[in-house]
Amino acid sequence: MNKVETDRLLLRAPREDDAPALLAIRNSGFVRRFNPMSVWDEKRMRGEIREEIENDSAYYIERKADGALLGMIGVEEDELRYRVRAKGVSYYLDEAYARQGYMKEALRTVIRTLFAQDPELEVVSARVFCGNIASERLLLSLGFTCDGCIRRCVRMEDGTVFDDMQFSLLRGELR
Repeated sequence: MNKVETDRLLLRAPREDDAPALLAIRNSGFVRRFNPMSVWDEKRMRGEIREEIENDSAYYIERKADGALLGMIGVEEDELRYRVRAKGVSYYLDEAYARQGYMKEALRTVIRTLFAQDPELEVVSARVFCGNIASERLLLSLGFTCDGCIRRCVRMEDGTVFDDMQFSLLRGELR
């Protein structure tokens, strides 16, 4: 993962020593509310970080002003599309930094980087639980289109079932 900078942020590859800070963000109720994640311990978090490093599949969001780790953006193949060059993004941010434009700045930069690095890339997708209004608005503000709803898509550990909204952004649509 190449390091990418914005005015306020450093988007960089994960490091194993990020585990304690990212674990606190990942295990928070704020993040887990709209993500099908179980609570992890530090050992599991370190294992995930090693996989992200090996697979070059994540950007960690660091604030340049003080080095604070704010969250992450994951990048994976979009398994829904067939014979179309597509990547899927997933993301989360510490509640303390929400609604301050950090994720919009980071996601816009990562998407630009993905399109720049791969001239064959046609689409970037993201999925959002219905009811996650902030994330829906974020994607729409970046130029994503809502492709539709997958009803009864994800069952959480507590038994709650969410519908999932599918969003896509074609090359040239990023705002």
